[in-house]
Amino acid sequence: MAWLRARALIARTPGQTSDAAISITRTGRRVAAEGPTAFRASERLQSGIHPRIEREARPQFLIGKYELGVFASMRAVEVRVRQLGGFPDAVFGVDLMNQAFGPTGKLTDPSISKGKQEGTRALFAGAYAILRNPAGHREVNYDDVSEAADAVQTASLLMRILDRVEARVNQ
Repeated sequence: MAWLRARALIARTPGQTSDAAISITRTGRRVAAEGPTAFRASERLQSGIHPRIEREARPQFLIGKYELGVFASMRAVEVRVRQLGGFPDAVFGVDLMNQAFGPTGKLTDPSISKGKQEGTRALFAGAYAILRNPAGHREVNYDDVSEAADAVQTASLLMRILDRVEARVNQ
């Protein structure tokens, strides 16, 4: 019962004083109707997600707009890459990631090996191409909400990498 209450799936029945007087909340009814998968995926975004990503994705997940949560998360990554690298609005998408993290990119860490530099570039460009681009050009439906939560967590990882990039470039 405590677990259900802590997750707002049940609550005390309004107007009742007895602890035994409980009712199922809207969230509880949604979980009962949709199954626990969507709830578990949304719960994974409750803690440990980069604050910039949480602000973008969590509201979308709470209303069941998973594809918009992924889109907003990746857009936040793109905006931050553009800001950190000082790129104009005309440079965007995969091209932005390739320029920012390419061999002579403004965000490339010259102190790491060429292999790690290429890996970072490929990670950002690939994640952007797979997670952001489709939602920007057509309707994307995540049949598996866990996949959408994983995509948001990937954006969170990219944002944490950008935290380290920002600390390095601002030294």
